[in-house]
Formats: sequence, C-alpha cells, structure tokens
Amino acid sequence: MDLMHVHRQPSRLYILILNFVTLLVSLMLFAAGIRALVSGPTRFLLHSDAISWGLIILSLIVFLVSVLGGVCALSQSKRIAVTVDMMLNKAWQKAYDTNERGLQDLETHLHCCGYETLTDRAVPKTSKDACITSPAFGYRVSCKHKLQESYEEHERLTIASITVIEGLQLLALLATIAMLKMLPSDDTIEDRFSTEHSQRLLRGLRSEDESRAGYGNPSGTVDTRGGYGSALGQ
Repeated sequence: MDLMHVHRQPSRLYILILNFVTLLVSLMLFAAGIRALVSGPTRFLLHSDAISWGLIILSLIVFLVSVLGGVCALSQSKRIAVTVDMMLNKAWQKAYDTNERGLQDLETHLHCCGYETLTDRAVPKTSKDACITSPAFGYRVSCKHKLQESYEEHERLTIASITVIEGLQLLALLATIAMLKMLPSDDTIEDRFSTEHSQRLLRGLRSEDESRAGYGNPSGTVDTRGGYGSALGQ
C-alpha cells in the first residue's frame, strides 16, 4: 500500500494519529475491565461487575471505531467522494429546475457561477453567459470549487475542535488519576477502621470501669449512712 498520499494530506495524517491514540486507549480500557473482573470488586469499581463489563464493551466499540477510522485514513478509495459528488450534482439539478431563486442566492453567497464550470446550469437562465457577464454577479469561479474550499475550511475547523476536546478529555483523565492516587488503599482503610474500632472499644471498657468504680465507692456509702444515723440520734 502506498502511504505517500498520507504525508501530503495533513488531515489524513492527523486522523490516522488520532485513531492510533484512541486504539491504545481502548486497549487500556479493555485491560482495566479484564483486571477488574479477575481481581474481584475494588474500591475503584464500587464493588460492581457491571462497570467492569461496561469498560470491556466500551473498549471494544472504541477499538472497532479506531480500526475503521485508520483504514479509511489509509484508503485511497474515491467511492465516497464520487457518491457525494453525484448527490451534489442531483441537488444542483433539482434546484436549477425548481428553485432558481435559491440557486441564485447560493451563487451570490459563494461568489460563484455554475456547478462544474462557469456556464454549467448557471443562473440567471436568460443566456449561457448571463452569470459571468451580469454586473450583479460576474464571478469567475465555479460553485463546485467553492464548495470544495468551504468543505476544507470546515474540515480544519472540525479538526481544531476535536483537538481541543481531546485535550480537555486528557486533562480530565489526568485529574481523575490524581484524585484516585489521593484516595486511601483498601489496606489503609481497613487499618484505620480496625484502629478506630479498637479505640472505641477501649473507651467503652474504660467508661464501664469508671462507672463501676463510682458505683462501689466506700466514701459515698459512708456519707449516706452517716447522715441517716445522725438524724436518728437527734
């Protein structure tokens, strides 16, 4: 397979790199899901196998999409382009037959005349060269060429938007990993729970001993009896 056309088209190269990165991410998700199922419930998965299976299914979907995207980026097939061109050609012909005003507005917006060429189904229909020679138009570029330029411009905008979104997702992933690192491990939680439970048990035993010591205090008993005896003596 000749890959030189990929280097000549930055958008194809970017899509190929992006799909390769998402392919690696899908493998990481698959490994995390398998590890969670094998190791059993953990604090990260909230003791739920459903999340593990969800990670596995999500990783498979991302894997398939990444593979298809990479194949399409490497493919030199022009079937999709030909299909889109046929659809645009039919749409232009339909507008030329039924909606001349809309087609004229499109030519004005794109600053173009005709579809394939300057005289290909151009409006106004008064003459073959009406769009070219009209003082209101007079454009020297075909509308198909303008549509291709508009597509390339929106393609760059879409790629830039995807790049920003991927960057935000990466930052969110790093923040999540940092927060998970700050969480205590299972052993630490168990040790803290055991220590706290032991401290509560010791405090309870100490309070019980103190209450027993206060209940059987001889001084308290003598004081009560002495008061009762003195009252009788009087």
